[in-house]
Amino acid sequence: MIFNIVLVGQTNVGKSTLFNKLINKNVAIVHHTINFTRDRQYGILHLKNSIVNLIDTAGIQLDTDNNNIQKSILNQTFIAIREASLVLFVFNMKTGITEADKILLHRIRKQSKTIFIIINKIDTIQDYQYKFSEYFCFGIKEIFLISALKSLGISRLKNKIQIWYNQHILLPGNISCNNIIKKTNSNVLKNIMIALIGKPNVGKSTLFNALLKKQRAVTCNIPGTTRDSITDTIIFQKQKYVIMDTAGVRKKNNTSVESLSILKTLHAIANTHISILIVDYTDGFNKQDLWLLNVMIQSGKKILILINKSEKLSIVEKNKIRNYLYYKYKIIHCFYIHFISALYQIGIKKIFFLINKLNNNINFIMKSSELTKIMYQAIQEYPPKVIRGKQIKLQYAHPGGYNPPTIVIHGNQLMYISKNYKRYLINFFQDRLHLFGSIIKIIFKNKSNPYMIR
Repeated sequence: MIFNIVLVGQTNVGKSTLFNKLINKNVAIVHHTINFTRDRQYGILHLKNSIVNLIDTAGIQLDTDNNNIQKSILNQTFIAIREASLVLFVFNMKTGITEADKILLHRIRKQSKTIFIIINKIDTIQDYQYKFSEYFCFGIKEIFLISALKSLGISRLKNKIQIWYNQHILLPGNISCNNIIKKTNSNVLKNIMIALIGKPNVGKSTLFNALLKKQRAVTCNIPGTTRDSITDTIIFQKQKYVIMDTAGVRKKNNTSVESLSILKTLHAIANTHISILIVDYTDGFNKQDLWLLNVMIQSGKKILILINKSEKLSIVEKNKIRNYLYYKYKIIHCFYIHFISALYQIGIKKIFFLINKLNNNINFIMKSSELTKIMYQAIQEYPPKVIRGKQIKLQYAHPGGYNPPTIVIHGNQLMYISKNYKRYLINFFQDRLHLFGSIIKIIFKNKSNPYMIR
């Protein structure tokens, strides 16, 4: 197993800032809004000759009466504590110790975990030395004064974590984390990176949990429950999938919280192989979904469309809806549309089958000879029209890049090709090459005239 260290504490004590500092990456969104973090966030803490998992958790509120989100958050945090070997309990120096801190620490101690007390939000270590004494009441030896924002005391904390790790984890006969990782990686294929994208409350987190077969993300029927992107892995039929659940995205958001979530979602699309657009059947495919799909298309990644909450639809009704969407939105004719119910676990296994089909197309290699042959077939079936007395001539084609698949066509008078004919060529290449999951891009290049005076 890989050993876990978990950050816990009340809301807005600076856990996410400390998390980012310890892993040297801006993975967790940091925001002054109370209860901003809601799901467990995993990162890698690099120690000397070894690595451990670092887990950032949501700010804890013990009063969860009639609050389903807070109950789910509390449950997620205690799952992380049970998984961990070391607990970093973070306090806010400015607010001091509260009654809720005492109750929470008492509950954690019942789990028989090693606990470090982290006192965050100090200006300088010297200014707060005298406040050490009030934290001695817990009877915990390891107490650290830090400022995660200003990186004060971080090096000392990491050194102590290294000492603890050497004393408690690297015992005689124990296998190092690095050896475990090497053995694991040798038995699985290349990771497939997947991002779940969609509007708020379409069921992304429910699908995330269904794919992982565990309660990994906080779910609720309140839009905007997920605010930060969270990642986890699953091995299905010897293939490793890295799945990222993202915050719900809406166009023209006004709040800074939503803007941060959008940036994280766009980052997720850019750093994954396949983006899955989840659409709520009860809302229909609307302008927000179309806007999101266009954003995903611009990224050049493979795309899969899932219609969620469709458990009451018959096969005939699903086929009618699929055909209607293909007819109404020409832009999606080259994407797989699959109907699921994340809540009732319907159609989940086929998602992996479709992901694998799209992943196989990522490595598809286009050949110039084949592209040129397809181009001439398209011209024979529907030649370009003479425009302004100019005869358009398409001469040859060759690959111009991948993600998205790009075809470069050379010839004469290509600047006069109409948008309709370009769309015809794109559809023709799409059908002949069977490149589902992404839209082909065509670039026209005029053959230069050697007699032209420049």
